[in-house]
Amino acid sequence: AASAYPAPGGQAAAPARPAPWEDMPPAATMGSAEAAVLEAPPRAQTTPQHAAPQSRQQPAAAEDDLPPWVTEFSDDTAVAAPSPAYSAHPYAPQAATAQPDDPHAIAMPARAAAAPAKAPYAYAITPVPELNWDGNWPAVAAALPLRGTAQQLAMQAELVRCSLDGNAAVFALRVPIETWRTPGNVEKLTAALTERFGRAVRVDTELGAVWYTASAEAQAYREACQRAAEETVANDPFVNSLIREFDAWVVPGTIVPPQTNAAAA
Repeated sequence: AASAYPAPGGQAAAPARPAPWEDMPPAATMGSAEAAVLEAPPRAQTTPQHAAPQSRQQPAAAEDDLPPWVTEFSDDTAVAAPSPAYSAHPYAPQAATAQPDDPHAIAMPARAAAAPAKAPYAYAITPVPELNWDGNWPAVAAALPLRGTAQQLAMQAELVRCSLDGNAAVFALRVPIETWRTPGNVEKLTAALTERFGRAVRVDTELGAVWYTASAEAQAYREACQRAAEETVANDPFVNSLIREFDAWVVPGTIVPPQTNAAAA
């Protein structure tokens, strides 16, 4: 029913909307008072008990979209899981358990067995009168105009013997690493020796431990120069006076011998 009171301000109030129970079907308004019982419209059923699981499932769904490296290290107890996408490269160095016939295994260059600290024989220089040469192989090897692995072949090889085969001089060399005595390096060394001696030269190589090489001689010379330089500083009167009067010291590693051509070889 409409309100019986006038609207404030003397203006007629807008007709009020019928109440829900007044808009009922005729069957509900006829009969006894029991038939006019108002039934509330059905409410949408809510399940509060499932709200928490849904909220927990949303982060789980969001985690499914994250990269694997985010979810694997999300806490301190996570452990990285192996992924096939980040497996070792097929051409990476194989482990020691790799099969010998593995096509992807990397073959390391052959090396001679570890040489003893002291040579089992004394160093002897044998002159070669036919070549007008004193037989000092380290000096000849250090002076040859070679570069790269060909130079390493000359510097790291030890002369076993030098002989004549007809008109050709034969240099038998022992090399500690297989890759240094490749045909290309041997050919370059042969050309350099031919130019050095002015006659045909043949170079024969073998794999083995070495001691008396141009590289070893140069290293021994550098060590001797370093010891001499340190002794010179230690016996210098001015340096000793600074140590006594001012409690000074020589910074380790700052004593460097003068550079010479022999030391640089």
